[in-house]
Amino acid sequence: MRGLYLAEAAMLTQQAKLNLLSNNLANLRSAGYKRDELAQVSFGEQLLYCQGLTGMAKGPGVAARPIGSMPHSVAVGEIRTGFAPGAIEETGRDLDFALDRGYFTVQSGDELLYTRNGRFFLNNAGYLVAADGQPVLGERGMIRLGNADFTVDRDGLIYRDGRPVDRLRITFFSPDAQLEKIGDSYFRLLNRQAIIENEPPRVYWRCLENSNVELVEEMVAMLQVRRSFEAAQKMLSTYDQLLNRAANELGSLS
Repeated sequence: MRGLYLAEAAMLTQQAKLNLLSNNLANLRSAGYKRDELAQVSFGEQLLYCQGLTGMAKGPGVAARPIGSMPHSVAVGEIRTGFAPGAIEETGRDLDFALDRGYFTVQSGDELLYTRNGRFFLNNAGYLVAADGQPVLGERGMIRLGNADFTVDRDGLIYRDGRPVDRLRITFFSPDAQLEKIGDSYFRLLNRQAIIENEPPRVYWRCLENSNVELVEEMVAMLQVRRSFEAAQKMLSTYDQLLNRAANELGSLS
């Protein structure tokens, strides 16, 4: 029966990997998207013993000789997000922005969210918002551009009719920042002390950052998942056949 559980755990783990790879491929062209990868771990290491060898002492209380260990099964350890930057591509659209470092800051209710997706819009009141309507913040709060022409410099300072209006609020984090992906290219910061103050931003206007998903790497990983899944499936089928023979044939030999 142990073989059935091993095969089942392997198939479930490969299915979880396939789901992540599929999501990465689906966001291949999503601006600012950061790919996910799954860390696989052994679950429940068990010590193996050798019993019944010729020359070994026998009888109650005599310990068998340990010969090593094996994992009881495999499991999903954690899902890791790769924060490597994507390529910056010029779009020519006035409401597109990209960053080499840091994150755009978005107000969502009472909390702040962070994103690398700089494809913004104007709402009916003329405020700069993300694709889902959440306001994009500047250093003074919500940024109102109206219908006037504007320009943006490399420091993120927005000019309207030649006058400075506000500066995009770009947030920087230390390497120990705990960022939780919550969907729609948003991240939530779990440890506020990881914010770095007074970092100079570098903003690319009329540009977007592409996702950091590499098509070839994802396709190769998907082929590996398929082969591992098929191997586990074959092992499951073999154990099922063995159990079927044990249940139906061994009894008839007596």
